[in-house]
Amino acid sequence: MKTGIKTLLIILLILASGCSARQKSNTPPKPLVVIAPQTKGEYYTVKRGETLWSIAKCYGVNLKQLAEFNKIYNAKSIEVGQKIFIPDSLRMNDSDAPCRPGSLFDWPYKGNVLLGFNEKKQDVPNLGIDIAARPGSTINAAAEGNIVFTSQNLRGYGKTIIICHKNDFVTVYSNNEENLVKTGDFVRQGQVIAKAGSTGRASSCLVHFELRKKNKPQNPILYLP
Repeated sequence: MKTGIKTLLIILLILASGCSARQKSNTPPKPLVVIAPQTKGEYYTVKRGETLWSIAKCYGVNLKQLAEFNKIYNAKSIEVGQKIFIPDSLRMNDSDAPCRPGSLFDWPYKGNVLLGFNEKKQDVPNLGIDIAARPGSTINAAAEGNIVFTSQNLRGYGKTIIICHKNDFVTVYSNNEENLVKTGDFVRQGQVIAKAGSTGRASSCLVHFELRKKNKPQNPILYLP
């Protein structure tokens, strides 16, 4: 798998120069922290693959202050479904966070996340997310953009599609059963681009989805509604 990742990295580096679901938990969610009625802010629900650090970064707040406000004594102990209160008073900027509604991207396939971002996959950190899928089901473009790469057998990734989007974003869709677009095509958000499969080194039918900004891997969960 390491060789396949290196190959994909090389491809993405080359392309970069020309490119201007949630897992159910049996554990009940932790109780909400009691917030004074006059406190302005909003609750955020933790998704699979997220950390308190990534949420703090997403909203532009100080990690230590966010943990103290929510009475979280171990920042590594947050759970899927847990609600974190983001006070307006802690925000260091007013820019929209990528984890908030109205983001540029949508899910390429609606299903349970089998493996989250940075979780180990064959002893290698996962650079995206793996979504459980039904064989032959359709995969959609997460956002509009240009198809800049397709492969029928990218090592470790199998049948793969790469789309270049605005604002220096790139998305990767792999382990496909069939690619339905070709290099040079322009696609709209939600357009069908492939059928889900288990090519490459996938042991079951899934959609491997990566999202990068300026070729730096991002946690897709932070950008999806």
